[in-house]
Amino acid sequence: MIGALAGINLGNIAIFTAPIYIGSLMDSFGFTENQTGLISTLEIGAVAVTCLLLSRWLGSFSLQKLAMTGAIATLIINVITISLNDYVSILLSRTLAGVGAGLCLAATSALLSRMKDPDQIVGIMLAVNTVIMVIVIGVLGYVKAAWQFPGIMAVFAINVIVFLPLLLLLPSQPLKHSRANRREPSAPDHRLGLGILGVSLLFLFCTVEGGVWAFAERSGSNLGIADGDIGLLLATAQVAGLAGAIIAAVWGSKIPRLYPIVIGSGLMGLAGLFIYQTDSQLIYGLFLGAFSFGFFIAFPYMIGACARLDADGRWAARANGINLLGGAIAPIIAALIITSSDYQALGTFCFCLAGFCMVLAVIFNRELNKANINDELGPPGKPISIPQSKFGT
Repeated sequence: MIGALAGINLGNIAIFTAPIYIGSLMDSFGFTENQTGLISTLEIGAVAVTCLLLSRWLGSFSLQKLAMTGAIATLIINVITISLNDYVSILLSRTLAGVGAGLCLAATSALLSRMKDPDQIVGIMLAVNTVIMVIVIGVLGYVKAAWQFPGIMAVFAINVIVFLPLLLLLPSQPLKHSRANRREPSAPDHRLGLGILGVSLLFLFCTVEGGVWAFAERSGSNLGIADGDIGLLLATAQVAGLAGAIIAAVWGSKIPRLYPIVIGSGLMGLAGLFIYQTDSQLIYGLFLGAFSFGFFIAFPYMIGACARLDADGRWAARANGINLLGGAIAPIIAALIITSSDYQALGTFCFCLAGFCMVLAVIFNRELNKANINDELGPPGKPISIPQSKFGT
């Protein structure tokens, strides 16, 4: 699981740090919201597309080699990006970095469907990664104030160096199933429909998440909060998110899936409304925390539901890819809303879209219950065998 944690970190750092990352691009080079939104969209979108393209063949790859290749490529590109200062070069380099990060995340996704309780496992990994992100985001606020975008890229490179050795703990051989342990759906067409419904919900949910998160740093700056203090506020918000992830990590499937998803979606929608429409620094800070808590309590249950749909990790990889696709498209949508209207309109958009997510979550949960997905996890006491890495587990 430690190797999977490394993949989650490397695959998601661009979206976790998006507010400070986008703000550093605007302050360092004078890029507009549309320009920075496109850079973020292409980088996160590259992660998503890579996951989706690999999802069909994950059972044939060495997850260790796949993740290591992606991490090394990302490290090289991060180092190169430090010296870049023109828009097109930065756009291309960050897109390529997204491909490398996507390889890491795809390798991690293949393991999720092998877990007995995917909701709980995702919650544990998110909880641990959130602790790491609290530190990283807190540091980034001060790094941005001192060194702007090149400093952000240096921290990204250091992050890869720290987690690269942990990828050696991933299985070195392709994952294989015995027939006895393979989960074969009795109604393939219905399972396909459930998968499409699940990833559609994830796409919209993460569009809300990306829409709220992408320009949150700009909103704080507009309220007169200093760079370093915004970094601390964003890091503190992750602590609130940690509480949500811990709920999933501790209780997992013991909590009915619908409750955390609906509560989380509602909190994110309200947070978008207040983060972009308030004149109060206090309310801004409080709803940053509400936003993070809402995301982290709901997300593990969405990914966990998709991971239960097949045993080869295909729907888990698609879920991770689609959720990032939603997070990827969000910055450019948010930028277009801001430039065509204002930040207040962005808050209203996120609030309305979150309401639609709540409705879709009810429908998805009802269909999952009808299909008895929770009963198809394989016989208790017979965990699926995962090949061991020669470096450990």
